[in-house]
Amino acid sequence: MASDRFDNFILTIRKGIDRLGFDRVLLFVLGAAVLGLLALGMGKSLYGGDENDARVTFFQIGTGSTGGTYFPMGEALAAVISRPPGSDPCIPGDRCGVPGLVAISKGSAGSVANARAVADGRLDSALVQANVLEDAFYGRGAFEGEPPRENLRVIANLYVEAIHLVTARGLNINGVEDLRGLRVSIGSEGSGTRADAITILKAFGVSLTDIEPVSADASRSAEMILSGNLDAYFLVAGAPARSIEDLAVRGAIDIVPIEGEPADRLRIDRTFYSNFIIPKNTYRFVEDVKTIGIGALWITRSTTDTNLVNAITRALFDDRNRETLVTANANGRHVNPNAAVQGVPILLHPGAELFYFEKGILER
Repeated sequence: MASDRFDNFILTIRKGIDRLGFDRVLLFVLGAAVLGLLALGMGKSLYGGDENDARVTFFQIGTGSTGGTYFPMGEALAAVISRPPGSDPCIPGDRCGVPGLVAISKGSAGSVANARAVADGRLDSALVQANVLEDAFYGRGAFEGEPPRENLRVIANLYVEAIHLVTARGLNINGVEDLRGLRVSIGSEGSGTRADAITILKAFGVSLTDIEPVSADASRSAEMILSGNLDAYFLVAGAPARSIEDLAVRGAIDIVPIEGEPADRLRIDRTFYSNFIIPKNTYRFVEDVKTIGIGALWITRSTTDTNLVNAITRALFDDRNRETLVTANANGRHVNPNAAVQGVPILLHPGAELFYFEKGILER
C-alpha cells in the first residue's frame, strides 16, 4: 500500500536523524532520498504536474520536547503533508499529502527557539505559541534587544494549549501565590513555557527570587516530581500532555488553577490569552481546572514558496488526513480551517491566506 511504502521511507530518514546531529540531518536526508527514489520509482512533481518528474522537496517542522504535545503533533503534521515521489495515487480512507514533499519533524527546546530558527532559516517551519510569535515579530519579551523577526508568517492556528501548573500531591498549593519558597521548574531555555511561566508569576506578584527556579523540560520536570526533587512545574501544552498523564495515573500530582483578578488582567492586556478549562478526567483523579489558554500556531517564513504553503495548507485540512492527526494526539481533533485564522497575532502566509479565501473562511 502507498501508506506502507511511505512509512518505510520516512522511518529510514528518521532513524538517521536520531543518529546524526542537526548539522548533518540534511546530508543524511538527501542520501536517504536517493535510496527512496530508487526503491519507489518515478512519481509526480511537487504540487502535481508531470507524472515523470521525480523531484523531491524536504520540509522541516520544529516541534518541542518529547514530554509535550508539539512533538507528537509535529510528527502527525509531517505524516499528513508528505507524499514522496513514487507514492500510489491517493485513495479514499488513506492519507494524502503534497506530491514530491518529504516532511521531517524535529524536536527542539520549544517556541522561543523555534521562532528564532524559522526566522533565521535554520528550520522551514515550526510550532510556536501565539504570544511568543508576537514577541518575536516585534522584538520584545524573550526577544528584547534582538531585531524584530518581521519575516515570520502563519500557516494555521492549530489548537488551544492550556497553561498547566503541576504540583506534587499533598503540598496544599491552591494558587500561584503559594509557590513562594518552593522549587519550581519554569521550563527549559528557549521554551514558550518559560516565557509564559515568567509572565504568570509576575502577574501574580511572584518574582523569580521568591522561588527556587529550575530550568527543565516537561519530561525532566516530571521525573524530578516523582523523585521528590521538585515541588511544582509549569507546562504549556494541549491537554492531555503525555508527561502529566503519566504522573496523574500514579496519583502523584495536583493541577493548580490559574485564575482570579491577575489572570483576568492578563487576558485583557494580551488578547491571545483566553479562558480555558481542563475538563474533569482529562487527567486521572483531577477535577475541572480553570486556567489560561493560548493558541498553538504553525509558522514559516515570508519567503517560503507560495505554492508550497498553499499545497501544505490544503493537505492539512484534507478530510483524508484527519484520522492521522486525531490518532497521533488528542489535540488533532481540534484542527479545523474555520478556527485556523482565529487568534493569529501576525500576518498569514500568502499561500495559506489563498486557501482560506478560496474556502470562504476569509473575505477579500
